[in-house]
Amino acid sequence: MLTLPDIVTVLSDNPEAVVVLAVVIRLARAYQSQLTWPEYRTLHRFKRGVIPVVYLATKGKLHLLNDKGGRDDGEFVATTDKSLRDTVRAFKDDGASLHLINSIKRRPDTNGDPLSAAHLIYTVDSDQVEVYLFRNSDGSTDIYAHTEASVDNPLAHLTERQEDGDEYGVLPDAYAE
Repeated sequence: MLTLPDIVTVLSDNPEAVVVLAVVIRLARAYQSQLTWPEYRTLHRFKRGVIPVVYLATKGKLHLLNDKGGRDDGEFVATTDKSLRDTVRAFKDDGASLHLINSIKRRPDTNGDPLSAAHLIYTVDSDQVEVYLFRNSDGSTDIYAHTEASVDNPLAHLTERQEDGDEYGVLPDAYAE
């Protein structure tokens, strides 16, 4: 089984593989940007069911499930009183795209669902701000974000530094209220 370091080595040693993977990812991004909310939710629910099982079966070697802290985590942005669906709609109306090419995030279940309920991205130059949302038991939504190299550049995405929060200031303040 290939682990993340193995994948990085294969990509580093085979630039043509990076090009092929980048093309496949761009096609997948084009596809995901056209998804309706019901289509996205169906695919994301499938991921939420499968990824934890794969993570356990591979003893965490595939990095498909990433543990985050609670509201004290550096990636926590805010809690909004909006429902998950309304929060997603607000981000989409602001220019974010639904995002499926990512790991599932997991947090302590202190405030509600421990698995991320939706992911969106803003693309800025060669980077992306990934926004991920958790549904809280009181109906509110927790917003988390990090900035990283875009998945359009798979090798950079896997190897370059990831920063907590929104490095580009693309998240509107209105969502944090």
